[in-house]
Amino acid sequence: MIVLFVRNHVLFLVLLVLVSVAASAAVPLCNYRTPNSDIDDLGISFSYHYYNDPYGLSERNIDAGQLLLDYSRRHESPDFGFDVAVKNDMQISTVALSSFLINAQGNIKRYFSPDQPFFGIAGATGKSSSSYKTIGLFAKLGVGYGRFANVTPLAKAVEIGAYLFKQGSITSHLEELDLQTLAHEIDNADTYKSMNALLGELQGIIEGSGFATPSGLNALDIYEISQIVQDDSHPRYCGGSFSVGLGYELLDPMEETNDLLATASFDYAFTTTPKAQFLLRGSFSGAYDFLRTNQVDARACYDYMITDSLDVSFVYSFSRETWDSVPTDKHELSLDLTFTPVKSASIVLSMDLSHEPYFLEWKQEITFQIGMKLL
Repeated sequence: MIVLFVRNHVLFLVLLVLVSVAASAAVPLCNYRTPNSDIDDLGISFSYHYYNDPYGLSERNIDAGQLLLDYSRRHESPDFGFDVAVKNDMQISTVALSSFLINAQGNIKRYFSPDQPFFGIAGATGKSSSSYKTIGLFAKLGVGYGRFANVTPLAKAVEIGAYLFKQGSITSHLEELDLQTLAHEIDNADTYKSMNALLGELQGIIEGSGFATPSGLNALDIYEISQIVQDDSHPRYCGGSFSVGLGYELLDPMEETNDLLATASFDYAFTTTPKAQFLLRGSFSGAYDFLRTNQVDARACYDYMITDSLDVSFVYSFSRETWDSVPTDKHELSLDLTFTPVKSASIVLSMDLSHEPYFLEWKQEITFQIGMKLL
């Protein structure tokens, strides 16, 4: 039953990817290049459940909460780059065992040449868990290949062109050169004295493309363009990187001997349309006898905007720690549907599955949240 459920979710993810590729615009978003890219993401959620059994059965009482935090940031420039990631999963209960898992890592990259994707890398990783005896900490040095690029400016330019064509304000879709010019100005918005100055420049590019109607853009068009330019809720980025290296275990979480570790990691991001984003990340670390002692982490994420007010997000995470040839696996699956009827309100339906060692079956959770920003 669970295998069928997981398989159906994977097939659903693949179907969404194929749909987004088929519906992609003529302009490949991943062709956009910008000297500097800065991408960050922060997610925080907290839940608490209290239940007192009216029949006095203490084993039915519930007094538990969960705190989730997931933060990541990535910066890329021609000569330098860094990335930071922190993830916390804390489960607190007064009637059962409490647990927590914290992972934090940071890497600094130095490119050998501004025109080449080869780089040297130095980084550190820390981890703590309720199943560890102490904090785990190790540092690494290595080499790698690849770059990331923030293509959000081009995604916004494509959105602007699609909106104007739908409204009949332009007679044809904008050409790639015009979209690239719009993206460049959006990417350099902080160089303009005001938003009106930027909008005036964008209006001039669009009306100078030869596709604008004789009357030009109206006030509603300018307003919608400003909304698209200022909306940073759906960043889009492309690229990938792979690195290998050696690390030294400064602190062993099981209080064993400190080891020299082999490390490998990869990241991949892809999008074909402003409505979709696919992300993939993985890492491996192991001692000289890495078949007996190692750690593997992988995470796949796919976001798709079904409409302007309805988003779907699918995430799968896998973690394996092997100590003395004994593996410990953790799986997490989540599917979120977010409906935003107005800018200040949101309705979220979340479905989560997780499986850890000693679970007799998959943990299943469904949550429904309604939120509104009043001020």
